[in-house]
Amino acid sequence: MKKEQQIGGLDTITELNGEPPKKIHIPFKLEYKQQALQQGWNTCYIAIIPYCFKCKVPLVWHRNPESNVLFHCPKCRREWIKGDDWNEAVR
Repeated sequence: MKKEQQIGGLDTITELNGEPPKKIHIPFKLEYKQQALQQGWNTCYIAIIPYCFKCKVPLVWHRNPESNVLFHCPKCRREWIKGDDWNEAVR
C-alpha cells in the first residue's frame, strides 16, 4: 500500500520553460468557466486565487469593464488581458 503524499498548494506550480510573454491573452470562455468554478469552490469554503506561474505570487485583479487587463503580477508586472474573442462574447 502506498503512503499518502501531501503537497503544499504553491508547490503544485511548476516552473515555465523560457520567459513568459509580458501580455498573456485569456479567452472569454476560459475566464467565464474560471469564475463559475471559483463560485462553486467558494461555497465549499475554498478560495481559488490566481497566481503568477513564474513569480508564485497572487495576481492583482482588475474589474473595470473598459480595461483589457484582467490581472497583473505585482512582482514581474506581467498582464493577463482579454483575448480577441471578448468583443464577440459580450455583445
